[in-house]
Amino acid sequence: MHRIMKKLLIVSSTKNSNFQLSKEIKDFFGDNKEISCNVISLEDFDLPLYKPYLEENFKKKDEFPGDIERIKNFFLESDAFVWCSPEYNGGISPILTNVIAWISRATIDWKEGFKDKHSLICTSSGGNGKHFIKGFTLQLCYLGAKVMDESIIRTNKKDVEENEFKEILTKFSKKFI
Repeated sequence: MHRIMKKLLIVSSTKNSNFQLSKEIKDFFGDNKEISCNVISLEDFDLPLYKPYLEENFKKKDEFPGDIERIKNFFLESDAFVWCSPEYNGGISPILTNVIAWISRATIDWKEGFKDKHSLICTSSGGNGKHFIKGFTLQLCYLGAKVMDESIIRTNKKDVEENEFKEILTKFSKKFI
């Protein structure tokens, strides 16, 4: 029996250490014949700050700008997500909050991009990253995602151990393959 290859989207909020972490995660899955991996950086998308009047104007024209459509399609076409984002002021980064807002508003069903999709939250942060993990877990669960209990946390003071890194990613992949 031939299995359909699952699509994993690795989302980096920034191009700094979280983008490096994203590439390391992609490398981990590189030889897996059951998973197709894409890494995106949210910095590569020109998304306006979400404002209700912009959404209304786009809907009146029956067209969202190209980058909103492009990122929305990445999410709709993916089976699972790995999120790599820094902790900002003890919470979720603004760029990540903005993209979530646009995806939820540019789809027919606001949960459509996330519902029943497995998610692993990772961070490379100056602080301990735990506030981001906790807050983003709540948001993703509200959107209907299946968020893994474990996370990969890399800080300026402490790197994630290689065995733990591999164990978490292996466990995560078994959830959505």
